[in-house]
Amino acid sequence: MQPAVVSDERILRAISYIKSHLDAPLTLEEVAREAFLSPSRFRHLFVDETGMGLRPYILWRRFLSVWDRLMAGDSLSSAAHHAGFADAAHLTRTSRRMFGFPPSALQVVALPRSGVPAD
Repeated sequence: MQPAVVSDERILRAISYIKSHLDAPLTLEEVAREAFLSPSRFRHLFVDETGMGLRPYILWRRFLSVWDRLMAGDSLSSAAHHAGFADAAHLTRTSRRMFGFPPSALQVVALPRSGVPAD
């Protein structure tokens, strides 16, 4: 059974570091150092605490960042760069490979909420 909540302070510190450095390349050694662990110990503890490996976790966080930015109205290119992808094409290839659809499918037109008059 995978843990529902990460509780190890070292992994929480690593997750915080990852979130704040998504726009830059992240290595196992760098994130492990932030958690004050050897890379091999960090790798095992990270999987135990999160239920996934570091690389998939970083990629997932990058996609969450892109989706948040797209929903806020950023361009695909801007969202890709802020999330650490080389460019929009890299983001699109990765999204198609992982999810089967391009990230542009997530771009939606903001619609007025029910009962709220449109400007």
